[in-house]
Amino acid sequence: MEVLLRYLSPSNAEGTLLRSMSEVGLKPETLSLNDVPTLLPTLDRRIRIYLDPLRHARITAELAAIGAERPQRRARTVLVKIELDISEARRVAKEICEGAAARSFIAHKVVTIVSELARNIVHYTPGGTIEVAVLRDKPARISVIAADSGPGIGNLDEIMSGHYKSRTGMGRGIVGIKRLADRFKINPGPPGTRVEVEVNL
Repeated sequence: MEVLLRYLSPSNAEGTLLRSMSEVGLKPETLSLNDVPTLLPTLDRRIRIYLDPLRHARITAELAAIGAERPQRRARTVLVKIELDISEARRVAKEICEGAAARSFIAHKVVTIVSELARNIVHYTPGGTIEVAVLRDKPARISVIAADSGPGIGNLDEIMSGHYKSRTGMGRGIVGIKRLADRFKINPGPPGTRVEVEVNL
């Protein structure tokens, strides 16, 4: 709106923005920088009728620059081997979610997923990594990839059925992770296990 007001009257700026958002199915109360690429083509078409070519070129450049410094993919990787690393993985997951302006219940999902994956690595393998990333293409989402150097999971079908329980009580962790995720993929190995999870923002 600040950019629009430099070129249009308040009524034209507000009307143009609201009509453009309505056309692409966006709502003012949930609008974020992640929506800018979706909004710009419609907004550009509407503002063109108010401006001469030179001013139109200027406002187009300013609008396109909004959020341009935000990369399509921002990731951090945590080495996981001991109990303390579980807390570090949770902290990183929380920071990534905060940086992506994730709603609290989305952040809670992601932190829970990361915690479960980190515990599995610590309890069952010599070590591994967890990568937490923000993916800004549509739909914008948080990606979590856990990879370990363990022996793999030989009884994956039993675990995914929900009937298996390990001696440490963590056998239901993978099933819980799948329920929390919008997308879930697991490669049980051997060697090693790789779990890929995505949660929509």
